[in-house]
Amino acid sequence: MLDLARGVRTRLTFRQSQGSYPVWSPDGSRIAFAAGSTLDTLFEKDSSGAGAEKELYQKAGEIKIPASWSRDGRFLLYSTVSAPKTRTDLWVLPLEGDHEPVLLLGTEFNEGGGAFSPDMRWIAYVSDESGQSEVYVRPFLASGPSGKPALGEGKWQVSRDGATPDTPRWRADGKELFFLALNNSAVMAVDVNGNGPAFQMGTPQQLFSVPLNNAGVDVTADGKRFLLAAPPGSQNVSAPITVILNWPALLKR
Repeated sequence: MLDLARGVRTRLTFRQSQGSYPVWSPDGSRIAFAAGSTLDTLFEKDSSGAGAEKELYQKAGEIKIPASWSRDGRFLLYSTVSAPKTRTDLWVLPLEGDHEPVLLLGTEFNEGGGAFSPDMRWIAYVSDESGQSEVYVRPFLASGPSGKPALGEGKWQVSRDGATPDTPRWRADGKELFFLALNNSAVMAVDVNGNGPAFQMGTPQQLFSVPLNNAGVDVTADGKRFLLAAPPGSQNVSAPITVILNWPALLKR
């Protein structure tokens, strides 16, 4: 844990095995993550660091990547990697009741990086069904026809020229989606509208370039600040250029 206000780092987990892919609960009180020798177990722990982690779900040998915690705290989206026939698949884990995971997408294509919309009506994810990775949005049903979580009818492609498999990010009001371009060199933004039965979106726009081979991107709730995990040596920046307008008028002072 890194306290940005005080600049203090505090260790959160103390397991012998690695802990990876942390995801905040909507109220910031807990953190879900994957651990185990093959990242085959999902845990949660109090974000204060107090107490021990709680096991949420375990299946031996199945790599799990937590991605998004629903705003009401009831569901955790995660991906499994390297399934024999379906490769990367998208799952949802109910955090109430029997805690039995439900497969949302498990086709012959890679589908992962799921993210709940703030109102929980939609899930954004990344799939390579078109031949390259793109961002898609589908309706999310907290209780489907079988009484379990499911995806509803309809599917909308949000990106146009590709996207990295990294999880798309929603602005807190649900009116904008952010993702990394396919070549991993730019942060893209798309205006979206999910208020109606059909999902609507604008044209993706590049916000800014990022260092190549960066390890992902996150965005604040208001969509104004971004956090990038850049590789070592990529922090070198050019000297800023200052432009002074109407400078002759300043000489008269």
